[in-house]
Amino acid sequence: MNRHYLASLTTIMLLLVSSHVSAAIYKWKNEEGQVHYGSMPPQGVTFEKMGVSTKFTPTPAAKTEKTDANAAKNSGTSAAAGSKEKDPYTKAQHTELCTNAKKDIASLNTGSRLRVKQEDGSTAVTSDAEKTKRMKTMQDLMKKHCK
Repeated sequence: MNRHYLASLTTIMLLLVSSHVSAAIYKWKNEEGQVHYGSMPPQGVTFEKMGVSTKFTPTPAAKTEKTDANAAKNSGTSAAAGSKEKDPYTKAQHTELCTNAKKDIASLNTGSRLRVKQEDGSTAVTSDAEKTKRMKTMQDLMKKHCK
């Protein structure tokens, strides 16, 4: 009976401690000025704690296909024959979008009810259909950005 009590007490304590641990993402620059993101910034650098959101908001592309087609039209060549398609995302943006998609999929796979903040500030529980739709969206993003 003593072992059972001790095991139960240990489990409860671990659950209480783990509920206070939260994932934080930090942003900092190295000596060359490159921006880095991580869960622990190195000592001796100035860092910024980032707000983590489960809501996906893609970074807008610098140019649209329509803009590229108009530029090719004005130069007298077709968009397809003009030049190789340029990726509108930087490597850092691909990495960030990939990381966010992976985190979102992990939170969707927890099996618990996912609460989403509404535009009016209230929260709502995500339905199974919404979770499935979001999972498909995140998987598509991973295919595009995780290479």
